[in-house]
Amino acid sequence: MLADLRTRRVIGRFSVGMAADHAYWKTAILPMLLSILGGSVGITELHCACVAKDKNGLLLAGPSGSGKSTLAVALCEMGFGFLSDDRTYCSRKNDNVIAWGLPTRLKLRREAGVWFRQLRERQPTDVQKGEPVFWLEPEHDLGVERVRRCQPSTVIFLERVEASDFHLSQLSSVEAMSRLDKDLMAELPEAIARQSEVIARLVEIPCWLLRYGGEPLSIAQEIAHRFARPGVTHRTAMARERVWLG
Repeated sequence: MLADLRTRRVIGRFSVGMAADHAYWKTAILPMLLSILGGSVGITELHCACVAKDKNGLLLAGPSGSGKSTLAVALCEMGFGFLSDDRTYCSRKNDNVIAWGLPTRLKLRREAGVWFRQLRERQPTDVQKGEPVFWLEPEHDLGVERVRRCQPSTVIFLERVEASDFHLSQLSSVEAMSRLDKDLMAELPEAIARQSEVIARLVEIPCWLLRYGGEPLSIAQEIAHRFARPGVTHRTAMARERVWLG
C-alpha cells in the first residue's frame, strides 16, 4: 500500500479475503490510513479519549498510562456516551471544532476487571508490552452507548499521582496548545498549518489540568459533577474544587 500525501491518493494490492473483511477494514486499515492522510485533508488526530453528553464533548488528554481509557469508560457509567478511548479526530466546521471517532476496539488494563462489573468474570484477552490487557467492543462488551461525533466543550489534561487526590487547575490556551502539539505526527507544512488552525480553535474552550489518584469511578463521578453540563466556567469549577472532600 502506498500513500501520496501531496495528491491525497492511496494505492495498494489486497487479497480477496482481506478485501472482504469489512471488520478489519473498519478497525485497522481505515484508522491507519486516516492517521497517515488525515493531516493533508484538514483532520487533526489527537492523543485523547472523548466522551459526550447532550452533544457536548469532554476530551481527556494525556500520555499512555494516564488513565484516559479507564476514565472514559467510568464516565460512561455516569451517563456519558463513548466516542473514543485513545485517538480522537478533530476538524473544523464553519467556526466550530467537531470531534469524531472510528468504531475501533477499546483497550483496558487488567486492573479494569476489578473496577467494572462487566469484566469481573472475564480474563484479559491479549498481552501488550508484556502486560495483560482487555480488547473490547464498547457497545457489546460493556453496554455503553457509542457517540459518533460531538462538539468539544472542555479539555482535561490528565496527570496521575500515587496518592488518592483530585486537584484541578485551569490551563492557558498557550499551555494547552503546547501539550496537544507534542503528540502530533510529523506532517507536510501545509498540513501543519491546517492542524494549527484546528488546535487554536479547540483551545479557546476551557482547558484544565487534573492531577488525580484513586478509584476511577469516584474520579469520574467528580468529573461528571463538574462538567456534565455545558457552560462550566472557571469560577464555577474552582468553587467546586474548594468543596472536594476526596
